[in-house]
Amino acid sequence: MRRQARQWALMNLYALDVGRGRAERSVPLVFASFGGSEPIDPNPSWDRHPAYRMWLDERLEEARSFAKELVEGVEAHRDGLDAALGGVSRNWRLDRMAILDRNVLRLAAFELLHHGEKTPRKVVINEAVELAKTFGTKESGAFVNGILDRIGRES
Repeated sequence: MRRQARQWALMNLYALDVGRGRAERSVPLVFASFGGSEPIDPNPSWDRHPAYRMWLDERLEEARSFAKELVEGVEAHRDGLDAALGGVSRNWRLDRMAILDRNVLRLAAFELLHHGEKTPRKVVINEAVELAKTFGTKESGAFVNGILDRIGRES
């Protein structure tokens, strides 16, 4: 569910970057559109069981909370994150990066630099690379990996 939370957070950050909106308005909209209570990988033999539904609802609420925490954290530290990313991205200014890549980088940089020891460095980088590969271009995964590796070494 943490991967799902990061996807929701990325959707929010993308919307905020494009629309210059505010997190308190964006987060509920993304959850309303994409954060339903349907199972991600339903198994017809047990997905209707009340205990499973209760478990799923709890996991989804945890994922929503984590996504909200990530979005609010990135927004609160955005200037510092952008400065850190700009300092390690050779030949790339943030405003010239693809919007998706820039926001994957912000999300992961926040986890690496400001989210404490909650998630191991390798996990954060791997998750960011997967997000970039899933939602970005063919080159996004390698691009994100290279920059985050430099951020990770300096933190």
